[in-house]
Amino acid sequence: MSKASEIVRVTGIPFTAAYAWSVGIPMEKFIQALAKKKLLASKCPGCGYTYTPPRNRCGKCSARIEDKDMVELSGKGTLLSYTAAHVELDGAGNWKDLAGPKLIGAIQLEGADSTVFMPLDKVEEKALKAGMKVEVVWNDTTKGELADLKAFKPVKGN
Repeated sequence: MSKASEIVRVTGIPFTAAYAWSVGIPMEKFIQALAKKKLLASKCPGCGYTYTPPRNRCGKCSARIEDKDMVELSGKGTLLSYTAAHVELDGAGNWKDLAGPKLIGAIQLEGADSTVFMPLDKVEEKALKAGMKVEVVWNDTTKGELADLKAFKPVKGN
């Protein structure tokens, strides 16, 4: 067992990641469509698995997915699961407490097979349940960036 004098305590995350990564043309089209309040996905021509955000190679069968395989989604989906976050990173590698819990949902969009993880809005945690229908909440002004997708909220009548 280590002595207390040998234990190093870390209050932040001393980690910096520097990288360059291209998300490719499918993701570029996905982001551009957000400016028009549209959600795109890519449907594999080999096995039919549908990804959102889109990709150019199927993770199931390795088939090439091309521009012609892009499909538009309705923006509605099903909440598969959720969690409540009470802290978040502050941008400098440290944790900061949130004023209240931030709800994050695992959502399967209608017409897609993959799952997206997004904030949940306009709902109390106690009202959430797996299987409930949700829909996208757009920012008032969209610019063609990931932040255009503000959150998902329950569809009325759940």
